[in-house]
Amino acid sequence: MRRALRNLTPDQRQVIVPKFYEGLDNREVAQAIGKPVGSVKSLQHRAFQSLARALGRDEE
Repeated sequence: MRRALRNLTPDQRQVIVPKFYEGLDNREVAQAIGKPVGSVKSLQHRAFQSLARALGRDEE
């Protein structure tokens, strides 16, 4: 998983790490990184797709 996380873009990591390792919600992540909530959701979605590919799982 750590290797897969390193393969994310910096923006994607900036969303995934605080959300899932620190337990922040999308609004809190958006405030922390200075981006709109919609951008956070979009980055999160793309990060999930990338992680699924890196871990050899089909996207559901």
